[in-house]
Amino acid sequence: MSNQEEIDNIILRYSEESILFRSSSLVGGGMDPLFPRLERAVMNQLDHGSATLSRYGIWANTVRDNIAMALELLEKEGEKEEVKRLLYRAANSLSAFSEIQAVIDASLMHRE
Repeated sequence: MSNQEEIDNIILRYSEESILFRSSSLVGGGMDPLFPRLERAVMNQLDHGSATLSRYGIWANTVRDNIAMALELLEKEGEKEEVKRLLYRAANSLSAFSEIQAVIDASLMHRE
């Protein structure tokens, strides 16, 4: 199977909207440290480090696990505020990633 076929299969599998998949491809995940993991990945990216993609993958697993915990808490009474906190935290982490990449892209464009 080619890389493209394998990637297409992964995207197709993970496009499911009624179940949460937990990738086991990278170590890490859990609830914390969410923002420190993002920061380490960014610093590695800025230093052109070889661990950039794996660090982002571990951060992504941590974001996923925050969302997974929120989904679990949805089933419990009285956990609405914690569910919201976890979802805000995950969404804000994703937004921070996008903002950081925009800063890095703009910085690279100005160097050329």
